[in-house]
Amino acid sequence: METAVEVAEKVQELVTSLASLPPAASEEDNIDRLQHLERAKRALAAAQATATNAFVEQRKAHEAGMRITTSEQLKGIEAEVGLARGESPFVGAALTYTATALCNVLPKTYAALADGRVSEYHARIVAEQTSHLSDAHRREIDGLIAHRVGKASSSQLRKLIQGHAYRLDRKAAEQRAAQNRRDRRVCLDPGSDGLSYLTAELPTHQAVAVMDALEKLTNQRLAAHRRQQTQAAAAGDTPEAIGDESLSRDQVIADIFVELLTGQTTADGVTAEVVVVMHDTSLFGNDDVPAWLPGHGPLPAGMVKHWLADPAAAKFFRRMYTRATDGQLVALESKRRHFPEGLSKMLAIRDDTCATPWCNSPVEDADHRKSWAQGGATSWENATGLCKRCNQRKENRGWSYTGTPDLLMVTTPTGHQYTVPTRPPISQLRHDTTDPPIGPIDIAWPAAA
Repeated sequence: METAVEVAEKVQELVTSLASLPPAASEEDNIDRLQHLERAKRALAAAQATATNAFVEQRKAHEAGMRITTSEQLKGIEAEVGLARGESPFVGAALTYTATALCNVLPKTYAALADGRVSEYHARIVAEQTSHLSDAHRREIDGLIAHRVGKASSSQLRKLIQGHAYRLDRKAAEQRAAQNRRDRRVCLDPGSDGLSYLTAELPTHQAVAVMDALEKLTNQRLAAHRRQQTQAAAAGDTPEAIGDESLSRDQVIADIFVELLTGQTTADGVTAEVVVVMHDTSLFGNDDVPAWLPGHGPLPAGMVKHWLADPAAAKFFRRMYTRATDGQLVALESKRRHFPEGLSKMLAIRDDTCATPWCNSPVEDADHRKSWAQGGATSWENATGLCKRCNQRKENRGWSYTGTPDLLMVTTPTGHQYTVPTRPPISQLRHDTTDPPIGPIDIAWPAAA
């Protein structure tokens, strides 16, 4: 059996060999090279699946030997896999599940992955789309789709598997549909350049009805706008007087969506609280450093200043001081068990998203790295911003979160450690060079009426 060191040496040899490849001689050679490298990447994914499944089985046997109850076994294992692969715990869970499915109930799909005939992404689709079925039905579908794996598109593959699943277990499909109705939800995710994705998972007939209503209202507004343009032009008004903004259909339907949900008369008249972090040189000057919306990321400074210039928007400003050396926020402390509101806000601004390496979830809990029960203080020095799942996971056997306000070190049950810096994201774009004030400071003032 090869040791971890031997495996590392072979991987390094492969990496070095690939890095030293001479340029391909032609376009055709480059395409051939892409195909060969893709096949190798798929074979490596199969090797990762084998290692993941073996890790799960070893952990299960170890915990069974410790007489840990079945319900308490494998706690946090998805995060360990995610950390090892540089992914979030959520992705780690999907990778773990895919690996165990491929190695235990989807042998033909695994063989196609190991042989380089199918991508890891498509293999993951097979595992996920059959997850609700019995092992017998999964093996049957694995055989039925073998001739299409590696040839069908992701959409075709999903539909093919769903069709077989509905045929093999109609009752379970109907039960899942009922469960999915109970799981309806709305999600907010950051987009690009000041945009975000607001996604609703709804029963199909409801989603179609919502879209139909938006389409009808959009048609009415566009028709009314065209009538206004025609009437204004007939009266001899100039284009400036008409106020033609030539809005696209997509822009109009998005505005109506916001107005219907918020009850606003216009989409721009936002009344919800929005926390934005900005350098003073951007807010009061013309600095190029962007603003930062906690949990969502950077925003163009000019766009945020445009928001603030809206006379209908209520504004509240809070000064935050940072260290001159690296832009870290100044500490706040409390003697209370729970973190006070001001410290919790600073924590959310500093960590932005869950501080666990590669986790993409928003900060939901102000956590004591050293627990309160063990004498940990409710202080900036002992605080970490985590999502609820990571906060609960760190309480499992063998996990520890240690560090300072400037870095976090996560140690897993196998003894592997992952260290990440914890400074405000905006400070990594640029930080001030002025001397910070001495002592903890929390100053806030409302905008003038």
